[in-house]
Amino acid sequence: MITLEESLVDYIFLSRCISLPLSALKVIKSRVSFQNVLKLSPNQFKKLLESLKKVDNIPIREIHKKINNFNKLNNERTFEDIKNQILICYENNIQCLSYFDKNYPNILKGIRKPPKLIFIQGTIKTEDLKAVAIIGTRNPTGYGEKMAKTIAKKLVEDNFTIVSGFARGIDTIAMKSALDNSGRAIGVIASGILNLYPKEHQYLVKKLVTNGALISERFPHKSVTKMALQIRNRITSGIGLGNIFVEGNERSGTRWQYKFGAEQGRPAFAIEPIDHEVEQAFIPNWIVDEKGGAKISSLKDIDWVVEMLNEEYKKRKAIKNLRKTAANQQKSILKY
Repeated sequence: MITLEESLVDYIFLSRCISLPLSALKVIKSRVSFQNVLKLSPNQFKKLLESLKKVDNIPIREIHKKINNFNKLNNERTFEDIKNQILICYENNIQCLSYFDKNYPNILKGIRKPPKLIFIQGTIKTEDLKAVAIIGTRNPTGYGEKMAKTIAKKLVEDNFTIVSGFARGIDTIAMKSALDNSGRAIGVIASGILNLYPKEHQYLVKKLVTNGALISERFPHKSVTKMALQIRNRITSGIGLGNIFVEGNERSGTRWQYKFGAEQGRPAFAIEPIDHEVEQAFIPNWIVDEKGGAKISSLKDIDWVVEMLNEEYKKRKAIKNLRKTAANQQKSILKY
């Protein structure tokens, strides 16, 4: 029988049931502790939130709703439900990690709005810092499919991990190509890991978690939602050093990938379509012509793409080393 870490249960209650922002959770952990917060009366909890907002300048929205939920959900039934979710993870080899867990991947801490809670099947390794996202249409042309496969293979040969949203079409084509060529891949899904979406990709999961990871922000049996499909793109883009777009029509969800990538400072590359007038040419044309993204006209262009991504990788490693040095200095100070 697994012994549950009570602080994780308390953390999930505050982060998910009450929906406190990560900035508030950081302050609570350093000053109060999650367990002590749960002992507060609704009025004391209200004062805590007001203090976090006024004194610490933390943007906490819908305080009244959060207080009502704290009053209504702070009971044994809620905590039993949370414990059951953690046990489901344990029984299915899924890591359930809070932002403060020592095993929480540093690669995710570096993105804007990192997940407060993440579920991982498989392993995210240090070498996955050198990753690139390949995303695109669910209905690729033969040319788009060929380019996604070949580019993924080439990048794997240069030791890049391929990351995607695990969607039908380009996402999975690129990921499968990486795995078929002995590379690593990370799939970021918008459903729970035990309620895979799309279901037909179940065949890929075993190989993926052996040579990479399947990750989600949702509890294992949760269904996909439109919002989850959108916001998972900040993780897909954040893990990658850049985004390579392969086809997409005007309604394509890859717009969200571009949006988050632009916010994160990730370079955008688009595969030049053979026919600039076809429906699936919209996203590549939009990224290159309107957004200033770089155009990949042929497979020969992958060489300079790799050069650009390697420069981004150097920057990422430098930032990581700075953070590590700062953390070590902090530990040294705390000894005295």
